[in-house]
Amino acid sequence: MADEKTLEQRIEALEAEVKRQSYYADMVAIQNLQSRYIFYMENGNIAGVWDDLYSHTDPDVRVEIMDSGAYLGQEHVKRVWYTMGRRMDKGGNLVDPILSEMSNTNSKDANLLLTLLLMTPLIEVSDDRTHAWGQWHLFGPHTNKVWDPEAGEKKDTAFWICGKYDNEFVKENGEWKYKSIRPICWLRSPFDKGWLKVPDCRRTPSPYMPYDEAPRISSWNPDAPFTSEQYGPLPHEHIVHKL
Repeated sequence: MADEKTLEQRIEALEAEVKRQSYYADMVAIQNLQSRYIFYMENGNIAGVWDDLYSHTDPDVRVEIMDSGAYLGQEHVKRVWYTMGRRMDKGGNLVDPILSEMSNTNSKDANLLLTLLLMTPLIEVSDDRTHAWGQWHLFGPHTNKVWDPEAGEKKDTAFWICGKYDNEFVKENGEWKYKSIRPICWLRSPFDKGWLKVPDCRRTPSPYMPYDEAPRISSWNPDAPFTSEQYGPLPHEHIVHKL
């Protein structure tokens, strides 16, 4: 009897350890997915975000890139990434990416630099291991065409960007995919002026119109209180993990 009880206890302990390790394996897979997304963005494989990283079956997929407005559903989300990735024009027509202009550069001759550094990951996985949520702080140097009020025109501008990602994930056929991507921006400040003088020098244009939900602006302003809504949603505290 004692041996049977000991065996049951060992089996329960092993099952608990397998559950714990599978949770951490999911966290690593989600971190790697987010890192692949950053690699795609930095290397200009924008359309590949949809092709390789997003769920193509979940009807509630979503994308909201900073203050560009939110796009919902398979057709609209695909069109966002394909428009930014020069696979489609703003009318939704497939085009030759070599001959087209990336929709959010504002100018075909923009000197683009996009560097996205991720920090402080917070990942939560549902108990059934089919859904997850992830938040990361975002910081990096950028270069793009930015309106210069003194010059009265858009000029290549080097600026810092700071904010966070708030993303949702689904597991399909044993592989994690994006359900929702939302980078939130607090600062876009020219490096030579700083965020006290110029906290936000740029808006992210909508890839195409109309969007499904109106843009949300989360930029910090030194003359106004910083509200909790600007930080994005709180972590999903309703999910309790018993590891």
